[in-house]
Amino acid sequence: MPEPADPAPGDGQRLVFAGGCPRSGLTLLRRLVEPHSRIHCGPDTGLPPAIAMQWQAFASQLGDLHARDFDLQAEDMRHAMAELLTGLFEVPLAADPRRVLIEKTSLNIAAFEQLGRLLPQAKFIHVVRDGRDVAASLLARDWRDADGQTYPHVSRPDAALKYWFDLTGIGLRAERALAGRIHRVRYEDLVKRPKATLTALTAFLGLGYEPAMLHFAGRPVELKGLERDSLPLINSALTQRRIGAGAALDAQVSPDIRARLDALGYAAAPGRRRKVRG
Repeated sequence: MPEPADPAPGDGQRLVFAGGCPRSGLTLLRRLVEPHSRIHCGPDTGLPPAIAMQWQAFASQLGDLHARDFDLQAEDMRHAMAELLTGLFEVPLAADPRRVLIEKTSLNIAAFEQLGRLLPQAKFIHVVRDGRDVAASLLARDWRDADGQTYPHVSRPDAALKYWFDLTGIGLRAERALAGRIHRVRYEDLVKRPKATLTALTAFLGLGYEPAMLHFAGRPVELKGLERDSLPLINSALTQRRIGAGAALDAQVSPDIRARLDALGYAAAPGRRRKVRG
């Protein structure tokens, strides 16, 4: 495989942003790629979408005022914000000039297009999972807002399904806008065909597949924040038993959501599967 090129300041080379609807398998993806000798994938930071959205807000609110009043051209503003973002990952990237860094925050998906414009050499991973299974997993969470109220998407089936529908819609639009720079990974493929799925993913990253990726169980990893909701499954061998966990929600699927399921390859109602060893 060709070596990744040396990064140019602020262009996002060697940076990969992974995102998708929460409970779609992003933490599992991290566990599988982290053993690779040339991939660094730490816990969620939540910073990339915030910085990308702030840059977009500056650009839309100030418009030509950047150049007229502050002698700051639009490209200068982009470069400054890009360096702010890439500077967050300077230490792990500097440790190995061949390393690729995957920043895994589920809601990166909400800013894929903005991140793509901010960092024109960055790549993206869109993680998807059957929306019925995602909704079932969301409904098992106890996520609350600042006032202590549970969010609708973790307390009502219709809101959970719509949450998945809205975020996958954003991800699919990003796939069209960032064609050639974005790679879709399905949770079901990670657990049913892990070697083939990881081989395709590492090829997209310009790297080679490494067998160590399938031997993550028991490997020490630091889980932070919402990642802890994936314990203890995340430290166990790959299993298909979570496929079909949302089968009971199939009757509540609206026509729009049904069409989205079909488009992503989830036409049939989900069914349970046996355990696999990789």
